[in-house]
Amino acid sequence: MPFQPVRAESLSAQVFETIRDAIFRGELKPGETLRELGLAKTLNVSQATVREALAHLEQYGLVVRTPNRSTNVTTFAADEADQRQAVRCALETVAFLEARERMTPDEMEEIAMLANEAEQSSRNGAYDAIQAERRFHGRVWELAGNPVLSRTLEQVSMPLFVRRARLRGGAGVEYKHLAANLRSGDSTAIAESLKSHLQQPPVGGEESADEVATAATMTA
Repeated sequence: MPFQPVRAESLSAQVFETIRDAIFRGELKPGETLRELGLAKTLNVSQATVREALAHLEQYGLVVRTPNRSTNVTTFAADEADQRQAVRCALETVAFLEARERMTPDEMEEIAMLANEAEQSSRNGAYDAIQAERRFHGRVWELAGNPVLSRTLEQVSMPLFVRRARLRGGAGVEYKHLAANLRSGDSTAIAESLKSHLQQPPVGGEESADEVATAATMTA
């Protein structure tokens, strides 16, 4: 297991983050079984703490739990990704428009900086690219000033970010264009550029033949 023991407060949150990051990095594979006892021993926490973290991961669509049987990393099937993407696009358009109404000049500069970082990150590995992508989008969600909307977007989008990481890249392009439209305040331009941005294929190309075959086997 690619983990280090956890010894601090908020253990459940730390276990959640540890497993989440392992999924993002590809250290835990789609369909892989997560055993509470093994995780508890590896992370030096109780099974109850692991169970709580796994329940939290399930809320974010990163694991699938079968009562009294097993917990497995989500396979991130294409059909569910399409459904999540449609929901995300609708909700994120609302978030971007609400954020534009509330943002200060300093916050707009912050978004421009995050957009630049997201574009530059496309030259790095998939994990770094996706984290930069998450920072950009997550900050806009926060600036919308609607915690329910922000939390819902995070839950809907988390598996999409993981899937992009599996495809070996973040969006990596058009962030500056998206930030510029956000600055302009043109609601039509914001909505259209966001839709175009979310429909972009990940930088790095398509899944390899082995990955496609593996995914098909897991979802069969």
